[in-house]
Amino acid sequence: MKKKQYEVKLTIGQSLDGQPIRKSFYSTLSKADARQKAHQYQLEHATELLATPEPVQPTFETWAKEWLKTYKKGTVKQHTYLYSYEVNVTKYLIPHFGERKLSEIKQIDIQKYFNSVTFSKSVLRKQKLILHEIFETAVNNDLCTKNPVVNIRFHNFLEEETKRVYTNEQAQKVKEYAKLHQNYGIVILLETGIRRSELLGLQWNDIDFLNLTIRIRRAVVQTRGEIVISSPKSKSSARIFPISQEFAEYLKTIPNNGIYLLGIEETPQSPSTFAHRFTKFMKQMSKEIDVPMLSPHELRHTYGTLLRENGVDIYTIQKVLGHADINTTASLYVHNDIEVLRKKLGFS
Repeated sequence: MKKKQYEVKLTIGQSLDGQPIRKSFYSTLSKADARQKAHQYQLEHATELLATPEPVQPTFETWAKEWLKTYKKGTVKQHTYLYSYEVNVTKYLIPHFGERKLSEIKQIDIQKYFNSVTFSKSVLRKQKLILHEIFETAVNNDLCTKNPVVNIRFHNFLEEETKRVYTNEQAQKVKEYAKLHQNYGIVILLETGIRRSELLGLQWNDIDFLNLTIRIRRAVVQTRGEIVISSPKSKSSARIFPISQEFAEYLKTIPNNGIYLLGIEETPQSPSTFAHRFTKFMKQMSKEIDVPMLSPHELRHTYGTLLRENGVDIYTIQKVLGHADINTTASLYVHNDIEVLRKKLGFS
């Protein structure tokens, strides 16, 4: 004779369409025994849920450091990594957002951060870009559902300092003084508009005395005390540009002490050594011939400005200076267009 079975049904969940999911428990002893089995299942299931830890939500600090290591380190130049990405993340963004979980940071928190800091617009844009990438990769890795870096406005920012330049007359005085005192670096900067890092990376075989050209192939920077020789700043920075016969003859007067124009044997001059000598020379020159002290970058800017004042078009200036974006060139030199037009119309 078949034994009687007692059944107890238990709702254990819900299907996608909202219908209850039920599980049956049986006993040949009694209804109470079947109910006991159902109860035991509930206890075991509850214990399972308690024993299963919830996924750990990373803090901003944890993910930002992971982002630096995985998505940035090794993908950009070491100097750029350290001074453009790492410094902004570790010095400014982590101290502000550090211990907060990624999923808890909202758009208003990002806006409040930018309301609370005062940097130049270029730094603010860089920090916004970094934050956007940190959260975008977090979304892609299912660490948060939305990227909060949207529609951010910069209310507080430092006005960009107007770059100073020499007039044509001042530039000629500086070149003559530098030639007299054998400061080759300053002459080269004013004659070519190359970056300091490109100047320090300039080798003798980069100069084609026959065809009167200079090729920019490398840059020398200093990263935490270590001299790093790398490719130029960007693809467009690796360039060839013409030089005058007169300047080529001047370059031949520079003592050849090795493979670098400003180095010794196979070693380029370090950026720190150049900076020290440059500042010392500028102070002395400023006293003696009454011209302002400018930085190497302002000498580069002087070169671009004088080209523009002499009627050279923006696209040519972009190529000579090695700007990656024509907008960079335009933003720096279009403001000189009125003076260019004034000269061309004969009003000055």
